[in-house]
Amino acid sequence: MIKKFKSAMKRIFKSKANLLAVGVTMLVLLVALGATYAVPYAVEKALYRKENLATNEVLDKTYQEKEAKHLEGLERLDRNTSRGSNRRKIIDLKKCQEERQRANAQSSTTSANAFFCDYETSNNEIITNVDENEALANGYQPIRTVKELVEASSHTDGKYILLADLDMSEVDWQPWDFAGTFEGNGHVIYNLKVTSLSSTTTVTYDGNYKTYDTYSAGFFGKLSGSVSNLGLIGANVTIKSENHAMLGILAGITENAKIDNCEIYGYVELETSAVMNGVGGLVGYGNGSANNCRINVTLVSVDTDKEVKDENFLGGVLSAGYLDIDNCTVIIDGYDSDHGYVHSGGLVGMYILYPRTTVYEGSITGNSITGTITFFEDNTDRRAYCKGLIGEVMNWTFAAATNYYQDFVRNEIFEYDTNLYPEGDRSTAVKTEEIIEPSPISVGYTKVTYTSTGYSFNTDYTLYEVNVDEWEVLVEATSEHSGIKKGVDTVNQRNVYIDYDYEEEVLAEDTSLSNEENASTITEAVKSHADFILPVVAVIVVIILLVLRFTVFSKKTKKK
Repeated sequence: MIKKFKSAMKRIFKSKANLLAVGVTMLVLLVALGATYAVPYAVEKALYRKENLATNEVLDKTYQEKEAKHLEGLERLDRNTSRGSNRRKIIDLKKCQEERQRANAQSSTTSANAFFCDYETSNNEIITNVDENEALANGYQPIRTVKELVEASSHTDGKYILLADLDMSEVDWQPWDFAGTFEGNGHVIYNLKVTSLSSTTTVTYDGNYKTYDTYSAGFFGKLSGSVSNLGLIGANVTIKSENHAMLGILAGITENAKIDNCEIYGYVELETSAVMNGVGGLVGYGNGSANNCRINVTLVSVDTDKEVKDENFLGGVLSAGYLDIDNCTVIIDGYDSDHGYVHSGGLVGMYILYPRTTVYEGSITGNSITGTITFFEDNTDRRAYCKGLIGEVMNWTFAAATNYYQDFVRNEIFEYDTNLYPEGDRSTAVKTEEIIEPSPISVGYTKVTYTSTGYSFNTDYTLYEVNVDEWEVLVEATSEHSGIKKGVDTVNQRNVYIDYDYEEEVLAEDTSLSNEENASTITEAVKSHADFILPVVAVIVVIILLVLRFTVFSKKTKKK
């Protein structure tokens, strides 16, 4: 065998043609072997580069968008610095009144159709915000997100503080029966929506002291605690019911509640066939105190039972009860369609001792009321109480001084076939909408105007989209509850809080696993490529050997 190989090699090296054939064969073999390793490596490198380019492109685009938003925010902030600071100063009560009077002088529409204290442009900063550490040190339970607010509403007591503005547009809020402390901390709850009554009842009574088991609706159903420095802007409380009911944007019913320095802007509507019902801008029915509150409301009450005479109450702050009301400013646009007895007032519908055994002297001082109540009382046994301060006074055991209501308008209608609404006939009402975008110093909203009546209101508030570079996990998410992250907005340096679900963490892990899977896929592709090339090389070698067999070795056979 060895001799044959040596003989073959001699013949190869004696012939230039054979030597060339062997050289070409070796070159082809080397190229094939090199391709076996070089091609997969090139494929892997190309795929890796492609992935990196895609990732960098996304990161670069994200960075550019954030940078653009940041610069835009700084420009807006710079343009509006002096204007924004002036708006914040307007919160002072005296300046609010001056602003209102100036707006009235410049507008042909009723003042109830305009914002009070520039609601549509300011951030309604009521007090200097208390930070999270200070709140915790004072025993408060922080509310930073909508989820935390919903969770808090399952407790009837406690000490809570709001640490951020909240958008409630995605929540159908259930009235919260609460006897604790709620510190708004200068923040605003936007787009509150209430469409159902509380699950509990409270005994109320009318002017004849007849009692009723009465339901309630509002941010709070029944409030027996204290609320301060809270804004409820763009709120909507709309109820259709056959039950006795009291409605208010802040609370349906209060018992010894203390309300201080709150901002209210919204809409309340009650459609009912019940006998005992009331609609208030701040509170539906009860007692306690309300101080330094600013209220701008549209109130609508519709009595659907033409046969039974009801007791209907409507007021800019309180529909009925015995609430101390001091230094409040009210803009009211009221509509009362009633087939029983009307008790309507710019401040209070009916002022009556509650509970009946009350002996203390009440207080109604330093209040300002403007606006209009349009109503009809379809009743031959007429009462038709409608006045600028209090519709009907049942008990004169209160102090009243320096209340301004000269701009209030009583508008009684003597046609009873069509219910009264701010937009007029709802079947033919036509409206226009103007969208105002948010900015770093103001919220956005949609301004709705009805062409037939000129009634205008703002709704669907939107918060400015924040820019946060880095998030800090405050509460870890688990499989049982969501977590909370905190960041700082790069434009206005405010703290921002967001919920995040446990699934998001799992998703992050899945993404990491996905990257590993992608790398594994590339490796498998390379191996598959190599598995394809190696057999090809083997085939080439076999072909070359066959060529040699029938060239070099065939000559030896002929010589023999």
